[in-house]
Amino acid sequence: MRMSKILFCFFITLSSTAFASTKENQLAVHLLSYLAQDYGEAVDNGKVKSKEEYQEQIDFSSEVLRIAKENSYNQSLSSSIQKLNQAILDKRNVGEVSSLANTIKSEILKQFNLLTYPETEVNLAKAANLYENNCMSCHGQSGYGDGEAGKGLEPSPTNFHDLERMRNVSPYGAYNTITLGVNGTGMAAHDYLSKEDRWSLAYYVSSFRFKNIEKKAGLVLGSKESSSLSDNEIQKRFDIKEDDLMGMMAAVRDINSSPPSNGNKGQVEIYLKKAIKELKESFSLYKSGKVKEAKNLSLSAYLQGVEPVEGILKSKNGNLVIELETLLAKYRGLISDGASNDEVELVLNPILSKLQGTIDSSIIKKTNTSSFLMSFGIVLREAFEAGLILFLLLSLTRKSNATVFNKHIHLGWVSSIAFGLVAYIFLSRYINITGEIAESLEGYTALIASLMLFYVGYWMHKNTDVSKLKHKLLTAVDSSLGSGKGLALFLIAFTASFREIFETILFIKILILDGHQHYFVGLGAISAVLLTFLIIAFAIKFSIKLNLKYLFKASTILILSLSTIFLGKGIGALQKTGIFSQTSLDVFSLPELGFNSTLEVLVAQLTMIVLVLSFFIISRLKLIKGVA
Repeated sequence: MRMSKILFCFFITLSSTAFASTKENQLAVHLLSYLAQDYGEAVDNGKVKSKEEYQEQIDFSSEVLRIAKENSYNQSLSSSIQKLNQAILDKRNVGEVSSLANTIKSEILKQFNLLTYPETEVNLAKAANLYENNCMSCHGQSGYGDGEAGKGLEPSPTNFHDLERMRNVSPYGAYNTITLGVNGTGMAAHDYLSKEDRWSLAYYVSSFRFKNIEKKAGLVLGSKESSSLSDNEIQKRFDIKEDDLMGMMAAVRDINSSPPSNGNKGQVEIYLKKAIKELKESFSLYKSGKVKEAKNLSLSAYLQGVEPVEGILKSKNGNLVIELETLLAKYRGLISDGASNDEVELVLNPILSKLQGTIDSSIIKKTNTSSFLMSFGIVLREAFEAGLILFLLLSLTRKSNATVFNKHIHLGWVSSIAFGLVAYIFLSRYINITGEIAESLEGYTALIASLMLFYVGYWMHKNTDVSKLKHKLLTAVDSSLGSGKGLALFLIAFTASFREIFETILFIKILILDGHQHYFVGLGAISAVLLTFLIIAFAIKFSIKLNLKYLFKASTILILSLSTIFLGKGIGALQKTGIFSQTSLDVFSLPELGFNSTLEVLVAQLTMIVLVLSFFIISRLKLIKGVA
């Protein structure tokens, strides 16, 4: 009893500490948002415009420094905060300070996984009443900061139509201000309102400046991403022209209406333009001697520019994706090796040309037919990879009269679908599914599947006597799960399917966001799944006529081959995230076989092949010795 009380107190203390830390981090984000949006009110061209505003900037940056110290922020983040504080003391230009404050804010949000978007639907109709009762007296009826109660306040209430200021305010920034207030000003905390009401109010005041702006197509963002980013951050991330920004942001911020039709432009163009922009910036960093920053940005160009739309590109031109991945790997390799600027540029230019050519080509045009075919192609390719392994497992159990294990195989792939959907919903809700997360999941799952398939292939090879194998399976059936074979079959089916399912969900989402017709995307996906089922069912039925001995040997070879392929794909995916290093080889790539033209993948796959061949040779020698 005493120990349970001690543990209870420990967990209560731990929870309280975690809660306090979260509040402190939220305050840091809140202060940084305020610094980003209001620094221009305090300093102009190196001179103080308002002593009160400037002192407030110093106080707020000092408070962020305190939070960083007391909450043990890492060295990199703490250094950035110190740099921001010094920039304010030096009266640096507005653009530099605002950009640095926004960068630090984004890093805190990322590191501490703070919730930056509404968990329930925003109610703007209710928000109008909330504004009237809580905000109008200071901010004015139309949000110009001209309310009677606000007159004489220093600083004056925010004018929500002030474009220069509001472009630095995200809905999440507005939510924090409403929740926490601003010390030393007339802006009191409104934490007595429910979380839902505060989010609705945040979106409401963020929409004032767009009331007379015509919405413009070209950018589709979910509420999660748009909530945490200011207009300026979105403009920088997606390289939006100044003339287009207000119209696009009017569409993004209006959460109660559908965005206008994208016409022939959509997410593909937006993401690929982002990749081009970051690759150019990466090369500029490299030329200035910032090798680490250049490499990190080149990784970002792929993970946040190419990878999110990779499925769409593959469905139209699979060779393009292979060429891009090969060239990008070579580009990163040259940066790591310290190659000359001319050598690096020689590889970079073809990448930029291919990306721009894709944007300019008809590849991004959307019709009902293209929506169906793209979805069909994506799902069919992924389903066949998983289907091939399921076919081998089901054929083996059927030919061995051990079909009782089929329930474990079917439970495996069905569970992978359910788990994939749950994982996607969870990640979409609580974590930003970046290209890095998607590639990492794909990579680790592929490596796990490779190890499990290698185990199955080794086990099958070890049991080369078909009659003995059949007897073992039947014995395992009699002893139910005691042998562990049912669990092994479940895990193989699960891991082989999960990798494909999660990737398919991401690709389908991008197709829909890109402006493709929901109905035809869904029809294409369903058609591909049905075709895969029909082919697998026919193949399993046909396999009954095959000699078990030959089917078993062929299955052993195929499973070990798939293990080698998955090994290459897993390492290749993790190379794209920077987890594994990569040394480019000026040779061909074979993505179907998991080979991406890098030395690391080549060594890993050759090692696997040597290991497999060694098992075959040793087994053969033992067999010959036994016969002799």
